[in-house]
Amino acid sequence: MVTPLARLGREAQVTWASVEDGKTGLLYFENRFARLIGPGTYAFWNAAGAPRVEVVDLRSQTLEIPGQEILTSDKVSIRVNVWAVYQVVDAVLAKQGLKDYADYLYRAVQLAVRQTLGKRTLEQILAEKVDIDESVAAEVRQEMEVYGVRVGAIALKDIVLPGEVREILNQVVTAEKQAQANLIRRREETAATRSLLNTARLLEGNPLLVRLKELETLEKVAEKVDRITVQGGVDTLLQSLITLRGE
Repeated sequence: MVTPLARLGREAQVTWASVEDGKTGLLYFENRFARLIGPGTYAFWNAAGAPRVEVVDLRSQTLEIPGQEILTSDKVSIRVNVWAVYQVVDAVLAKQGLKDYADYLYRAVQLAVRQTLGKRTLEQILAEKVDIDESVAAEVRQEMEVYGVRVGAIALKDIVLPGEVREILNQVVTAEKQAQANLIRRREETAATRSLLNTARLLEGNPLLVRLKELETLEKVAEKVDRITVQGGVDTLLQSLITLRGE
């Protein structure tokens, strides 16, 4: 009779209910739970006792907690964004056991975040990429399971630092990088000095090698000179420059 009654509209004296796929409906008469109804369109006589249908989504859902303020163990205030995945597996328990199961889960996850991050310093949170303690998350899952709600992953989405703290951290990172650069520079200078020392020792006992180094230097200088004027002849110049003297 649903289709013909739909043509009558309000005159049909019925209460309409529609349940989509992936959801379930809780049917109440005079505020008393009667039964579950599956997906479909329903009509209930108003004379049957003030019928009412509450629809519950049975699909996996995501709960987000944005801008949660946490005080770390070293007294630094940070803001975190948290998310959790949950699914209603028993609609009757979820609706009758809790006034609002989504709000209850919201508060439980909030407490879990405080219990996790409140025991750690800011440095530990940033360095170790701290997530929700598995023991704390297990307590949340166990508590929600009693009310017919299955909780999956619980994780930190973002960590937002105050402006002054972020500026201080940037200065610390800059100082650390500068110190690393200075250390590398000193290592390179030490290696270059050691190389020069080895070269000096080698040249000290080899006059021929010293003369070759002088000629290499002269060649490099000559490459940058546009014009050379020689007085006394080229032979005199070469003789004064490259003649090897005996001991």
